[in-house]
Amino acid sequence: ILDRNEEVTEEVAARIDELQIPRIFVRTPMSCESERGICQLCYGRDLGRGKTVELRTAVGIIAAQSIGEPGTQLTMRTFHTGGVASGSDITSGLPRVEELFEARAPKGEAIISEIDGTVDVALEGEQRVVRITNVDSLVEEYDIPARSELKVEDGQHVTSGEVLVEPKATKAKEGDEATAVARPIVSRISGVVRVDKKKLQVIYEEREEREYPIPAASRLLIEPGDYVNAGDQITEGARNPQHILSIQGRDAVRKYMVEEVQKVYKSQGVNINDKHIEVITRQMLRRVKVDHPGDTGLLPGDLVDRHEFESIANRVVAEGGEPATAQPVLLGVTKASLNTDSWLAAASFQETTRVLTNASVEGKIDRLRGLKENVIIGKLIPARAEIDLPPREHSAELDLPESLMLEEEEELSRFLAERDDESGEERIHVDADGDFTIPAGRKE
Repeated sequence: ILDRNEEVTEEVAARIDELQIPRIFVRTPMSCESERGICQLCYGRDLGRGKTVELRTAVGIIAAQSIGEPGTQLTMRTFHTGGVASGSDITSGLPRVEELFEARAPKGEAIISEIDGTVDVALEGEQRVVRITNVDSLVEEYDIPARSELKVEDGQHVTSGEVLVEPKATKAKEGDEATAVARPIVSRISGVVRVDKKKLQVIYEEREEREYPIPAASRLLIEPGDYVNAGDQITEGARNPQHILSIQGRDAVRKYMVEEVQKVYKSQGVNINDKHIEVITRQMLRRVKVDHPGDTGLLPGDLVDRHEFESIANRVVAEGGEPATAQPVLLGVTKASLNTDSWLAAASFQETTRVLTNASVEGKIDRLRGLKENVIIGKLIPARAEIDLPPREHSAELDLPESLMLEEEEELSRFLAERDDESGEERIHVDADGDFTIPAGRKE
């Protein structure tokens, strides 16, 4: 039906539906690994022209305009729902979009599970507490040979290397010396012993537990005995994108951002293509925060471009050094703009004094790769023109009829004569061929 890196057209999409293919993998701006901008294949179709996007198209500005312009149709209010069963502030409309793009903790934030496990709800005084327990079991099984002696009991806790079974000593026929017929069985792990007839098990359990105090006004979405996965909601409300990133990772928070922004616009009947939201979200997830610098020369807490960080880490590993470790971060659009590679663009946005001071102290160099920095210094922006104008052609001179030429010459002669009469100076004469005769001493 389709080869790799080919556009999924309307006809191809209809064919896929007809064949009932459940899933295909597509390229999107969110999955693009291009270091600068977004590649043509990942962006896909230019929605204004209906064909593959051209190189150097300012897709970031198009995305911002596509999201911002319909924002005038969104409500500006925060609704309050009250009652006995629930009472909460529901942020919707434009404030909700701002909340998402600034990566702020939402109002009425939901509690989400950090681990997989089984739910238990307890009441400690007047405080409800949800306890999630995850038990990871590892079982080692051993056969108990005949003529052997158990050195442990059922339910006993043993450590790694402890003897479980020892063979009984037997006497040889010729002499009285005792000789062992087998080696003792030693536990390979720590755990609890379970004895079952001719088999012996050592069960190791790794127990992980999390407790979440539940506010009195919050409504639970789970019940005791339910099994939840990491990232599942425990209470009603909006999930914090920062928590989604730390628990479920980059892909989960990208999906959440697109779904939540679309939910706001669709509630007002506004259709926005997902790719515009993905372009913005990609910039919000562009940086990583350094945890351990290793041998890279970076500092703990530094915000570094993800591609630059990977390049530095690969170079250090190739040289035999210890690479740095980092965690992905989700920056709001304001902070992301201030952490851009261009200090000219950042200074023109906010906190000009701080940005310029830091740039001068660090000796930063602006490569002038973006639009704003080129506009600031008056240089041609690195983007394609919306309209390609053909080069202007010079039209050939036309021969005027002799009657028109005579009329033009008469009018010019009359004008010059009148001007000379007023000034009292010698006249400029124009002959029949249109040539001027300028008196001596007169300037042209």
